[in-house]
Amino acid sequence: MNTFLNGTFSVIHSSATTDFNNYVYSGIYCNATTSITVNNQAINCVQGHLIPLIVKQSGTTLNNNFLLLGNVKPNTPDTGKLGSGDTYTFVDIRTGNQI
Repeated sequence: MNTFLNGTFSVIHSSATTDFNNYVYSGIYCNATTSITVNNQAINCVQGHLIPLIVKQSGTTLNNNFLLLGNVKPNTPDTGKLGSGDTYTFVDIRTGNQI
């Protein structure tokens, strides 16, 4: 099971260190009691509380009222159709290797 599904976090990022390209964020730690916007939803943040949810970059307004908890993105190859041609990449589900 992936760590982001079971509540295990390896990084804590502030609004200044957030990196959606290399990390998956699956929790929010509230630094203040206030309303924040995450995934285009207004959320009532209570200081000291942890909110478990997958955070999307789009629709999230970063600020100092919360920290993002997450993990390094898994390095998995893309699968399916690549581009406009008929080239596909398949992955062995047992090993994770491209075939």
